[in-house]
Amino acid sequence: MWDVIFAVFSTAMFGSWIVYFFKNKRLLLVAPTVLGVTTDWSENFLELLMLETYSNSGAVSETLVSLGSGLNIFKLTMAGLTYLIILVGIILLIKTFITRPKRV
Repeated sequence: MWDVIFAVFSTAMFGSWIVYFFKNKRLLLVAPTVLGVTTDWSENFLELLMLETYSNSGAVSETLVSLGSGLNIFKLTMAGLTYLIILVGIILLIKTFITRPKRV
């Protein structure tokens, strides 16, 4: 349950940073919000399915493990992309701050 709540809060936080840095580029929100959260929740569902399968039969399907591993890799890729988008936003903000004309 806490993992689901954490995904919502972290997505809201990262999404607000992206909206702040890139006001006119809302398409950048797809990585952390839609893809990241959906993948995280799907991975959680698969983990619960693997636990249920193991408790019922004493074995876990290789297909479930492979699918869960693939979802985990995709989730981490989306997290890296989110961090990269925020880092680029910070760099652009600093660049704008440094290069703006000085008022006298």
